[in-house]
Formats: sequence, C-alpha cells, structure tokens
Amino acid sequence: VAQSPDSGLEAKVRDVAASLRCPVCQNLSIEDSPSQLARDMKQVVRQRLAAGETPDEVRRYFISRYGEWVLTKPRAAGVNLSVWLLPLVALLGGAVVVWTAVRRWVRQGDAARLAAAPGAPALPASAPDALELRARKAILQASLQELESEFAAGRLAARDLAALRQRDEAELATVHEALKRLKKETPETAKPRGEPAAQRSPVGARRLWSARLGWGAGLAAFALVVVLSLRGSLAPRPEGGTITGTQFSSGPPPGDMEPVQQTGPLDSLRITQLEARVRRDSTNVPALIELGHLYLTQGQLQKAVVVDTLAIRLQPDAEGTAEAFAHLGMILWGAGQTEGALKALDKALFLHPNLPEALLYRGIILFAGVRDMPAAAQTLERYVEVAPPDANLGRVKGMLEAARKASSGR
Repeated sequence: VAQSPDSGLEAKVRDVAASLRCPVCQNLSIEDSPSQLARDMKQVVRQRLAAGETPDEVRRYFISRYGEWVLTKPRAAGVNLSVWLLPLVALLGGAVVVWTAVRRWVRQGDAARLAAAPGAPALPASAPDALELRARKAILQASLQELESEFAAGRLAARDLAALRQRDEAELATVHEALKRLKKETPETAKPRGEPAAQRSPVGARRLWSARLGWGAGLAAFALVVVLSLRGSLAPRPEGGTITGTQFSSGPPPGDMEPVQQTGPLDSLRITQLEARVRRDSTNVPALIELGHLYLTQGQLQKAVVVDTLAIRLQPDAEGTAEAFAHLGMILWGAGQTEGALKALDKALFLHPNLPEALLYRGIILFAGVRDMPAAAQTLERYVEVAPPDANLGRVKGMLEAARKASSGR
C-alpha cells in the first residue's frame, strides 16, 4: 500500500523535530518535550516542510535563530566549538541581570511599604546593604539612559518617556536616601581618610571587589548576548519596513490588528502587528506578554526579556503578568540559573496558581535540576490536572511516576 503524503510529511516532521533541541527543556528534543514552546517550534517545522523546504533548510532556519546548539547532534569541529560556548556564556551573564531584577520585583512590595511608612525606623538587618543599593543605583541610571536613547530613536512616545522617567527617578531618589541613611548608621564610614587601609575588613574588601568584577563581567556578557541574539534576527530596514526589517509579500498592514491564526509563517506577521501596537502604546501589557511568547518561539531571547521585563515593571502584581514571570523562569532555567528560575516561576504561580507553563517548568526543574522528588511530584500532579487538551503528557507522566517512586523510596 502506497504511503499517503500526510504520513510521509509527519515522518519528516518527527525526524527533524527529533534533531532539534528544546530551548527550555534541557536534554530534550522538541519531539519529546511537553512544553508549549516545543509544540510551537514543531508547528513551524511542519509548516516549512509542507511549503517545500528540505529538512536541512528547516534546520538551518532554527540554527540562524538559536545557534548551532539547537541541534541535538551539532557538528563539534573547528569554529563550531567556540560557537557552542559563546552564546551560553553570554546568556549566563544576561541571566545574572534578569535574576537581579526578578529578585527586586519579588521584594518590591515590602520595600514600598517600608518607604511609605511615616517615621520609618532604621533599616533592619535583612535590608539591602551598600553594595546592593549601589547596584540598584547603577541599574536605574542605566535604565534612564536607555529611556533617553529609545526616545531619541523614535521608539518611545513622549508621554511614555515622562511616565517611565518619573518612576525611575523616584526610585533612584529613594535609593540615594537609603545610601545616605546607611552611611550615617555605619561607624566605619566616619573614619578619617588617613586611616590605614589594612584596618578595612578583609571580608568586606573581597565582597567589594567581587561585586565590581561580577557586575563588570555581567555587563560585558549582557552586551555580548545582545549582539548574538540580534545578529540573527535583524535585517536592514527599508522605507516603510518593520522594526526588525522583516518583509512580507502579502497580508494586512501592521496597524490592522484582527486576530490571526498562530501558525509558523503567520507568527512573523503577528509579531509585526504586535510591535506596531507596542510602538503606539508601550503600556499595553497583554500585547507585551504575547509578543514575549512569540519572541521565545522564534528564539529571540533578548527581545523576550525586554518586553516581559517592561510588562512586569508596569504591572508587577497583576494576574496577567504571571505569564511574563513564567517566560523569564524558562529563560533563566535554560541559562543554568536554577534558583532564579524557581523564584520567577514561584512568583508566576503566586499570581496565577494554575498557569500550566509555570507548573510544567517548575516540575521539570524540581525533578531534573533540584531533584526534590516530593515537590516535583506535587507540582507535576497539578500540571496534569490543568494541562491543555493538546499537551503531550506521556513524558510528564513518566517523570511524575519516577518522582513518586523516588519519594516513597521504591
């Protein structure tokens, strides 16, 4: 019996999907991964094969967005060895910046209440020390400079610039006041300048230099990840073109925002539409979060971090922002930042206790990363209960059974 065209296509889809690594499920191909991102990538594979591309052309498409590491069996020869390492190092550096921001957002509510209290007492022992306050000061100053650059480039409206600048300047003033209070309350800062440097605490000196070196390396790596991620996703922008330089032969203009089907070729059109909407109103949180999801699907991790971060800064405690925290958790986990990933996912589940994406990735991290089997089993059980109808539950149920056995000592 002759094989039907559809079955032949699906065989090719499975073969290509098995050769592509899921960006957020470590050591799993997109064929085996139960994640939403893997399903979206597999749909892109199916669309491109159906359009006539060869398996190698489809693989090259993903390599251009994720790098050679997206292959489950990449060519480990020559310059490819360095291509393997550089994006990972860059992502780790960028993840440090993201993790610092996530930790600050999680604690933002308590800090605001302390600052708003009249006659607030001295900072408790658990309050941020001088090094952390200086780091926050540097982040806010960099944020203000970035806002000015975005406005000068025409990517930020004047009213948005004013609102965001007012918010960051207010927080910067609070940090300045905290540093002044800390300086007054710390006897060591009042010592004469001529005092021998040897009397400085060795632990404090090590912390100071470690912080300086860490932030220097983090900023360098963050710059590197920007270059690596944008190199594959930007193109020269012709007159009237999109912000990414992507062109389309047909379809509605970017301002036409009717819902479109989320399939491979149309994902780029949807991104263009959402980018146009965000340019008109950078406070549109649902558009920012949907854009972050699509950027993740296409491997544009730096762009995903930018839009999800903006959504979180606008509405840090809204239920709808849970998905943005989940996105950051996936990116941090993919970069090897287990603790930061769990913090982000815990915040997502605090805002939306039954968010499938957050439950799935928290369960995977607890199972494969932390190896906390009782907690992994509990989280994966919740995911199975709320998983979408088209979810690939086979591997999840396998992990759940293994976690249960490990928990019971069998």
